[in-house]
Amino acid sequence: MTGDKVTPATVDRMSDRVESLRAMEQETGGGDYLDSARTDLSLISRMLNNGRYSEETAQRLYTLAAEVCCLLGWMSYDAGLHTAAQQHYTTALRAAKTAGDDTLGAHTLCFMASQAANQREQRAAVGLMEAADAVRDRVPATMRASLAAHQTTVYTKAGEKRKAAASLHRAFDTLDRADHSDAPSYLQWFGEAQLRSTEGRFLLATGQAAKATEALERSVNQAAPRDRAVRYGTLALAHQRNGDLDGALDATHKAANLIEEGIHSQRSVERLQEVRKAFIPYRNEAKVKEASERITALTA
Repeated sequence: MTGDKVTPATVDRMSDRVESLRAMEQETGGGDYLDSARTDLSLISRMLNNGRYSEETAQRLYTLAAEVCCLLGWMSYDAGLHTAAQQHYTTALRAAKTAGDDTLGAHTLCFMASQAANQREQRAAVGLMEAADAVRDRVPATMRASLAAHQTTVYTKAGEKRKAAASLHRAFDTLDRADHSDAPSYLQWFGEAQLRSTEGRFLLATGQAAKATEALERSVNQAAPRDRAVRYGTLALAHQRNGDLDGALDATHKAANLIEEGIHSQRSVERLQEVRKAFIPYRNEAKVKEASERITALTA
């Protein structure tokens, strides 16, 4: 498309493609749509490199490139491709900076921090969250709530329980007062269901399994299918730590059902592997052995 004019209508159609991709990813997991996202990014890059466009259109294209790169980072992370995820996130940050989009930059930093925290790189995770927090006053309320939720995750992983609790309280307070109409489309996934999941993981990590179970059950009921598969695994851990083996087994089988029905998320499988380890003290019970064998089959 050398020299072709890139019109606002073209960018609108490209944006619609990205929205569809994001919606589909939430249904079955990131691994299914990596190739589609790469194709979209290639198209946007060709428009930027070879097209003719106005300054306003250039800004929209860079924003869209950042969105796709961030989505690619997330989908790669969900598929267990951690190096690729980091590379995509870094590219997303550069594109967001070029577009002058503080919200998208903060959003990307939050995802980078969560990945680092879950990879046990706690110092890096805290540093990334501090960078994201630097623009707190320049982003909409929904982004501030998401920022606080990610701080909860990072501080929990770092063992900073007081900071995590304060961040969680701030996330709920900010979300309650947020006007969601001001949130960009890539933040539509963030709401009470996600925050209840964050709350449940915080409570579980701080030894409050009974409360964690309640929060996670509320989160599961409102979640998209891909998220539901992961959260059922976390719920199984909460039930197990609360002494409810039957509840843990029920949640385990629900997670396994979703995976077998077509959820392709490495995170959901890894969560069930954690559950299998938690079942070791009960491994001689027939129903536990059955569940453990089912988890093993999913990882084969």
